Amino acid sequence: MSDAGNKTILQLRNLRKSYPSIDGDPLEVIRLRQFDLGASEQIVLVGQSGSGKSTLLNLIAGILLPDEGEILVNGTNPTQLSEAARDRFRAANIGYVFQSFNLLQGFTALENVLLGQMFGSGNGGTDRAAQLLNNVGLGHRLHHKPRALSVGEQQRVAIARALVNAPPLVLADEPTGSLDSKNGAAVLELLRRICAEGNHALLLVTHDPQVMSSFEKVVRLEDLQ
Repeated sequence: MSDAGNKTILQLRNLRKSYPSIDGDPLEVIRLRQFDLGASEQIVLVGQSGSGKSTLLNLIAGILLPDEGEILVNGTNPTQLSEAARDRFRAANIGYVFQSFNLLQGFTALENVLLGQMFGSGNGGTDRAAQLLNNVGLGHRLHHKPRALSVGEQQRVAIARALVNAPPLVLADEPTGSLDSKNGAAVLELLRRICAEGNHALLLVTHDPQVMSSFEKVVRLEDLQ
C-alpha cells in the first residue's frame, strides 16, 4: 500500500482478534493478512458498520491487544510494551481522532490540547498548543470549554490534540460521523491539509460514501482478509 521509496510507518501482518460470543465460542472480528501505510500517505479504510474498523484502529493504537499477528508503528511493535510504555509510545507516535471527540468537559480548548502532551515529548508547551488551535481556526476560542463550542469546533479541538505531539501516524475513526455535511466536509478538508503539511500518515475509517469519494486511495477491509 505504501509508495515506492516511502518510509513505511505502519505494518500489519496476519492480524487476528476475537471476542467471546453469547454461546461461548470465539467471534472473530479482525482477520487481516497484510497492510502497509507509508509516511505522508493518506488512505481511507472502508467497511460496513460492525465490520471491525474501530477494533482495528484500537489494535494499531495499542488500546486493544491482538490474539495473534504483528503490528509495527514507526518500527516498534507496541504489543510488546508494558501498558505504561504503550501509553507513552502512543502519545509520541500516534494521533487519534475519535468520532465522539473525547474532550474533557471541565477543561478549556487549550487545556484539552495541552493534556495531549502529558505522555509525549511536551515540546512546544502552550505556544504549540495555541498555534495548533489557531491553525484549525480556533485561535479566538482558546479559553472556551467544550459546552461553549459547536460540534464542529469540538472536533477541531480534537484534531489539534491528536497532532500536538507531531505523531508520524494519525488514526481517525469516523471523524465526521457526528457532524452535519457542511461541518463534516470542512473538518475532513482541515484534517487532510494539516496531515499533509506536517507529513503525518493518515489512516481514516468510514462507511460514508462522501468521505470515500474525497480520497484517492480507498481500501476495503474485507479485501485485506
